[in-house]
Amino acid sequence: MSTISILNQIIDDQEGTYRIRFGEKVGYLTISTNVFDEDTMCRPYLLIPKLPKFPQDGWTRIKIARPSLSAPLEITATNNPLPEIETVWHQQQIDVLSLKQTKRHRSNVHEVFYSGIPAISKIAAFDWEIPRLERETWAYSILDQHQRPELGEPQISPRVLGHLTECGRVIGILLERLDGQFASADDLPDCANTLRRLHEIGLIHGDVNRYNFIVDKQRKQVSMVDFEHAAALDEFTAKMELQSLASSPITGSGTAATYGQCGGIGWTGPTKCPSDWTCKAANAYYSQCLQ
Repeated sequence: MSTISILNQIIDDQEGTYRIRFGEKVGYLTISTNVFDEDTMCRPYLLIPKLPKFPQDGWTRIKIARPSLSAPLEITATNNPLPEIETVWHQQQIDVLSLKQTKRHRSNVHEVFYSGIPAISKIAAFDWEIPRLERETWAYSILDQHQRPELGEPQISPRVLGHLTECGRVIGILLERLDGQFASADDLPDCANTLRRLHEIGLIHGDVNRYNFIVDKQRKQVSMVDFEHAAALDEFTAKMELQSLASSPITGSGTAATYGQCGGIGWTGPTKCPSDWTCKAANAYYSQCLQ
C-alpha cells in the first residue's frame, strides 16, 4: 500500500475532509464523524493507521461512512475531475509538492524554497477556496501587465513566479517573498499612495487592513498582498476604499482597520460596523461601513 500523508484537514460536526497524498497522487478523503472518535479524526498519526486499504488508482475522492453504529463501513470512491483555477496566464508552472516548506503562515499559505530562494506558496487546498484563488490569480494578471520594477518603480504587489499545480491541475500561485513589516499609523500616507496606484490600473483591493500592506523601509516601498477580494474598479467603490483607509487609522497595536469592508460576496471578516456607522453595499462584491 502506498504511503499516506494528510496535507490539509477541516472537521465539523458532520464530517472530516482531508486533502491527502497517496504515493504520487493527491485526492480528497471524507469521513463521517461517527466512524472514528474525535481524537482520531483530528490527529493524522492516529487516523492514518486506522484507514482501510484504498484503491491504487482510478479515484479522486473517497468517502468513508457508517450508516449505523452496528453497520460495517461503507467506502465509496469516485473519479470525477477536481476543480481547478482557469485563469492561467503565467508561462511557469510548478508542482506544489516539489517545494520544500520552511514556514507556515496559514493552512494554505507557506514560505517555501524555489530555485534556491525563499518564496510564498498560496493554494486552494479545498474546493471552496478555488473561487478566491481564481479571483486573486486574475488580479495578479492585471498587476503583472502594469508593474515595471526593472524601471525602478515601487512594486504595488509581489511578483508572481508561476502557477502552482497538483497532479496537473492549477491550484494556486507562487509569489516572491517581500521583506518588510505590517503597516503602522505612520505608514498611512504611503499606504494610501499604493492604494491609489492600484486603483489607477483598474483594481479594487477589497480588504484594506494593516496586514495587507507590507512596508519595506530600506527600499522605501509599500506593497499590497492578499487580492482574494479584488474586483474591477468603479469610481464609487474606489472612493469608499480610500475613505475606509483614511477614516480607519492603521494602528500600531496590530488591529485591522475598523471602519472598512463589512460584507460582500466571499467576505469572511467582521460583518458589524461600530455604533453610528451603517454597512452599505457599494456593489455585489463590496459593502462599506459609512456614517
